[in-house]
Amino acid sequence: MRVWDEMTLEQRAVMITSFEEAHLNSIIDEYGARLEWAKTGDSTCPSKLDDAAKRRLVPRFAAVVADLVERGWIVLTEPTLDRWHDAEPITGEKLRDALHDPASWVDASDGRRRMVMVTYTAIWDRLARNE
Repeated sequence: MRVWDEMTLEQRAVMITSFEEAHLNSIIDEYGARLEWAKTGDSTCPSKLDDAAKRRLVPRFAAVVADLVERGWIVLTEPTLDRWHDAEPITGEKLRDALHDPASWVDASDGRRRMVMVTYTAIWDRLARNE
């Protein structure tokens, strides 16, 4: 069985976002777009989730991302302008804080936004290529 076939829709959204080396705040929109695709068959439909719906999904996606980090499939970083390519992976309590901070997933009501990047690892690359 292929690894993609065993994944949930949430896991797929995370992994697709990781290929794009995008941010956590792109994952829930990727998921929303896939929900629309499942309903309409049109892969060009954007997510119809509003910010309130996205905020309700944060705990679910925080758990999915934490699991994928634990499996070694993805890594999260929080790059800055002066440390873009060599930003250290987020681990431990900082990882938990980043995953449970709504500003990592959706712009906060005060406009605050965390840009936590998600990228796939060599472990995932080997797993996906061995299919």
